[in-house]
Amino acid sequence: MNENKQNWIGRLSNSIALENTFGGKQPSLDRLRLAQLVMGEIGDIHISLTFLELPENSPARWVRKGCDRVQLRLSFYDLKKLTVIGGSHEGNLDVSATFGPEGAFKISSSQFNIELRYGFVTADLYPFNSTVFEEPIAWYRR
Repeated sequence: MNENKQNWIGRLSNSIALENTFGGKQPSLDRLRLAQLVMGEIGDIHISLTFLELPENSPARWVRKGCDRVQLRLSFYDLKKLTVIGGSHEGNLDVSATFGPEGAFKISSSQFNIELRYGFVTADLYPFNSTVFEEPIAWYRR
């Protein structure tokens, strides 16, 4: 397996907070759903990617609470490059994501692609029950 796919949590500025979430294993960033893409202030972008099922080794408390999916909410800061190819689509897109060297990040699908270079990135996880979930407004603002 590609090292970039294996060690994506290690590329986060807040990696310590997420390192043990999945029992020390990092879920694959393939087969995700692009739920939200928000261009914030100059130099930041916020991307919400949904795992279509709970990743292996997810915390037992998520299952006990009835959660069946989790969103990975990425906030990229100090953007150096941003390329978006594709247009609007109905519904959410199924994508794969990849962290690369030197602050590179890509989202790929057959219809929509994003490439960016960033200074630093943070992430949060939002577990939810997909039968009752509603996207919170402006989740990236704290």
